[in-house]
Order: sequence, then C-alpha cells, then structure tokens
Amino acid sequence: MLKLLKNISIVPKGLRYKTMIAFSLMSLIPILVCAWLVITYIFPNINLFFGLSLGNISFILFISIFISLLGLYITKEMIDPVIKMAEDAKTIAKGDVTKSIDINREDEVGDLSKSLNIMTQKIRENMEELKAYSEKTKLINLEINKKVLALSGLLQIGNLISSSKELNIILGFIMQKVSDVENNAVSLLMLMDEGSKDYAAAASCNIEENKLAGLKLKQSEMASDILEKRLGFKNIAGIPVTAAGKLCGMLIVGNNEENFIFTDDERELLKVFAKQISIAVENDMLIRKSKELAVKDEVTGLYNYNYMKTRLDEEIKRAIAYQRPCGYLLIDMDDFKNFYTAHGEAETKGLLKKISAILQGSVTETDRLGRLRDDKFVVILPEKNKRQSAHIAEEIRKKIEDGLGKSVGSDKKLTVSIGVSENPIDGSTSDELMEKADRLVRNAKVLGKNRVVV
Repeated sequence: MLKLLKNISIVPKGLRYKTMIAFSLMSLIPILVCAWLVITYIFPNINLFFGLSLGNISFILFISIFISLLGLYITKEMIDPVIKMAEDAKTIAKGDVTKSIDINREDEVGDLSKSLNIMTQKIRENMEELKAYSEKTKLINLEINKKVLALSGLLQIGNLISSSKELNIILGFIMQKVSDVENNAVSLLMLMDEGSKDYAAAASCNIEENKLAGLKLKQSEMASDILEKRLGFKNIAGIPVTAAGKLCGMLIVGNNEENFIFTDDERELLKVFAKQISIAVENDMLIRKSKELAVKDEVTGLYNYNYMKTRLDEEIKRAIAYQRPCGYLLIDMDDFKNFYTAHGEAETKGLLKKISAILQGSVTETDRLGRLRDDKFVVILPEKNKRQSAHIAEEIRKKIEDGLGKSVGSDKKLTVSIGVSENPIDGSTSDELMEKADRLVRNAKVLGKNRVVV
C-alpha cells in the first residue's frame, strides 16, 4: 500500500515533472477567469441553460483558487531547497568546509546536495592532507636550515682554527654555534686534567656562571643522569672529545623541554662539533709543542728560555768536568710595565730590540744571550768567574742607561737591575744558578734599582 502511495505521490518525481504540474495547475487560473467572464458578460443566459447558480459558480471559483495555491505550494517546495542550497554553497565557498548541505530529497535537488556534500568532504580531506604535508614540509625546512646553519658554523670554526686564534676563543665560539644549532640549548665543554683526571669547565654558552663555579667532576660522574642532576637540566646529551687518540673531554648539550629526546641526526651533528673541538685542542697542543721546540725569541731573535736552560746545564757540566767557573747574568728591566702602559706594544718591541743589540755588543762569541720573558734577559758566561761576570754586568748596565736613556721618549732614564751568580759558588745546577740570580735581582729592586748585585 505504501509503495502504491509512493508511486502515486509527486514527491519522488523529478523537477521537470513537478514543474509541469505546477505550470498546469497555475495555468487553470486564467482559463477559469476567462470562462467566468464569457459566461457572465457575453452569454449571461448560459447560466440558466446549464442550470448554474451562484453557489455553483462560487464552488468553481473556490476550486480554482485551491488549485492555484496548490501550484504555488509545489513551486515553493521546488525553489526553497534550491535557495537554501545556494546559501550553504556560498558559506562553503568562503572557506567553511565544515559546513554541509542538509537537504534530504529524492529529486535532482537532493542529488545535487549529496554531490556537493561529497565534494566538500573531499575538499576537507584534501585540506587536512595539505595541512599535514605543510607541517612535514615545515619540519623538513627546519632540518635543512639547521644543517645549513651547522655547515656555516663548521666553516667558520675551520677558519678560526686555521687562523691560530687562542684556544679559549675557539672553544667559546664552538659552544655558541652548538647552542645556535640546537635551538639555543645549553652547551658546555668539560676538559680532563691530565694529572688528576678530573673534568673542569673550559667553555660554555647559555649557562649561569654560578653553576660552573668550582665545578669539577670525576670520570665516573660524567653519566647523563648524574650530569642532569648536577647541572639542573631535564635532558642531557654527552659526546666524548678525543685528542691524539685519547679521551680529553666531554661536549655536553642540555635543555629543559618536556618529553624531549635527542634524535640520531642531532647526535651525529654533535659528533661533528666534537670532532672540531678535537682538532682545535690538537692544534693547540701542536702550537705549544712547536713553541717549546723553538729556540729563538720571535721579537729579539735571541735564544729562548728552553734553549738557555738546556745550554746552562751543559755549560755547568763542562765547568764541573774541567773544574772551571761559569757565570750567569739575569738582566731585569726596571719599571717595564709602566713603560709598556705609557708607550704601547709597538714601541716596547722596539725597545726590546735595542736592548738586544746592546747585549750582543757586550759579549763574546763564546757567550750566550737569551730572553726569558717580557722584561728579563740572561747571559751565560763560560770560563768567567763572579768578578769577571760582575764587570761585564756593570758595562751592560751603563750602556743601557747611557745608550737608551731619554732616546725612547721617556722623561725618566730607562735602567736595568742585574743579578750575578756563578758555578760552583752559587749552585751546581741550572735551577740553582737561576734561582740565585733571581733573588739578587729582587734585592737590587729593593735597594733602588739600576744596579748590579753579586
């Protein structure tokens, strides 16, 4: 029965069918109006012929009005869903893909609404995929930027190492680059003391100084969980640093982010920075060793401390073997720091070269001249006893006082204090002779400077 009613009903019919019905129903109005006009005014007697009364005519008009309203209703039922669907489609077109068209009909309007809903769903799914892809792309770009930043930092570190900058400057720069690559994380380099094997902070970035003050850790305390507690960070990554094939330190990177894990790529990148630290440390070791092996002072061209100490040991051994004396002079410039402060590095180097020239003109070919450090020169005098050594020292003192004097641009004459020691009277080793001469120089300073003390 329901199926029969459904087949008879116009509800499941298409728009074309409904449009034809609406047109047919509404076209009855002008036909009936024309018929009424004909019957009333053209053929007034026809009412009597057909037996039409006023009530019959009223009924016919009522039926006509009903049919017209029915046509209007059918037309409204067709137009309203289309208007609603157009409004919903405009909302979707503005970007609100969460909107759906709620029209349940079994005609073309219903089919169109279903098609639009399917399209909207696909757009929504595509937008979600694009959003997910955008997030992945963003992460990839961040990783690329991190790699580029790391590569740039490594190139800068390489240039810094090749320029032979001081080790503490290089290590501080590396810590800054590690922190930049790891999103401003804390970076810390701890180097091992060769004697005690304890680790101490050598360079850091983004970490409070009070956390590093007096921080020394045993090798057994360099585990991540212990470092997290000692340094106060939730996440710690430690990368060993080696030099000359031996463990020499630890590169530590940490932060306080929740649910954070250092990825394998991040650890590999930290290993690259650790390798740069190894290169910097090894390079510094080579530079220091080369300086130790060098025998000449860079400024004056005289022999350096290592050579003079070795040569003094040799001369003492020879003097003991042949029972001959060996004199030693320690020449200390008076008020050197004041001169350096007043005249600067360039003039100071010129002064040191002038003193070197005076010394070279005051000794023989068998004697040896050297510069221990900034303001101290030494002379080894083989075959010279203390009296002879003191005489040479006095000549040197006078030459410096008279030869330099005010020529260096100072109102006060530049002078030196000299200590004289001799083997075997003052010692039988280089350390003993050097220590004796150093004490005598200090006595000369107390006595008023510009003098020779034996």
